[in-house]
Amino acid sequence: MNEELSKAVGRGDIESVTRLLDMQVDINARDESGNTLLIKACWNNQKEIVEFLLTKSADVNGTGEWGRTALIVCAIIGSEEITDLLLNVKDIDVMKKDDLWGRTAIHHAAMNNHVTIVERLLSCSVPVDINDTEGCTPLWFAARDGDVCCVDVLLKHGASPQHESEIWGSPLEIAKLFGRSDVVEMMEEAIRLRSHPYVKGDVSIMRHQYEETSEVEKMKEELRQSSLVHESEVTRLTTEIQEKEEEMRCLVSALATVSRMASDKIVESHTTSDEFCLSQPPEDVMYAVSALACDQWSDVGLELGYTMPELNSLTSLITASHSKLHAILRTKAAAVGTSNVVGIILSACQRISIPICAAAIRDEVVKRQERLRAQNGGQ
Repeated sequence: MNEELSKAVGRGDIESVTRLLDMQVDINARDESGNTLLIKACWNNQKEIVEFLLTKSADVNGTGEWGRTALIVCAIIGSEEITDLLLNVKDIDVMKKDDLWGRTAIHHAAMNNHVTIVERLLSCSVPVDINDTEGCTPLWFAARDGDVCCVDVLLKHGASPQHESEIWGSPLEIAKLFGRSDVVEMMEEAIRLRSHPYVKGDVSIMRHQYEETSEVEKMKEELRQSSLVHESEVTRLTTEIQEKEEEMRCLVSALATVSRMASDKIVESHTTSDEFCLSQPPEDVMYAVSALACDQWSDVGLELGYTMPELNSLTSLITASHSKLHAILRTKAAAVGTSNVVGIILSACQRISIPICAAAIRDEVVKRQERLRAQNGGQ
């Protein structure tokens, strides 16, 4: 290489470089180190010179010392602007390896933590887990050096923390060996995310997908727990209803028994219905009153010994006012004092919806029993 041209490139003297090249100097000539003008301009970060040399069709893939290309040199020094110029050249080989360890530009960019250049090379379809001669990937070097930002970018593009090199192990292993705890945590999270059955694609979208999936699972669990609570409440209410129904059945049965006992006492004592009501506790008439209030008076009548024809006749003949039973019950209440039972009976009387009352039924019972005794000769 012309020494004057080499010095002009080194100092960024575009006028001298232009003049010398116009004198038919070989644009791809090498200096004593084996570097071309383009590589030398890259080492010196001379953007204007690089741009000029590219317009003159300088060999973008030409190699210099240790087999390094201009792109590899830019990845080493971190020249983003010149990297962009080189990547715009149509025939550039972004995966060309050097002669020393078989490392590409992205290896050197990762080794020197030039994150932006790593991203630009990945955008040119450079394989994220490309190997050097020992099987080391760009992530291996970034993990070894603890370059968190570079590791993050490579993981987001799908780099494998468990990619085994032939000699030095995986990126995860080398990070643990060098005590890079932050990097180890990042890579272990990437491994966990990728193992999730609902997560697909690169790490750049994995965390978002994982969080969405976790939220859905959380909502499903909340709904399941809510359903269990509702089922438990339904079961509890059903049990309460069944218990209340059983209590009602027991009450009806008890009242029926009391009614039969009351009828027997009327026969034994030969008392009138008024005397009967005044001499017995209020509970004695509750069944009759409750039955009438629920439109079940015919059942009461049948239990007292009436036939259906007799009951039908009784319904048409008895016109006794409710006030008669009211008066009897109020007299009893005054005698024994107001109680919940008396209050319930009085309230029930107000709800009787047919022209018949308990006192009238009692009157008919007495008359019936007297007729029966008369027919039996007064026995």
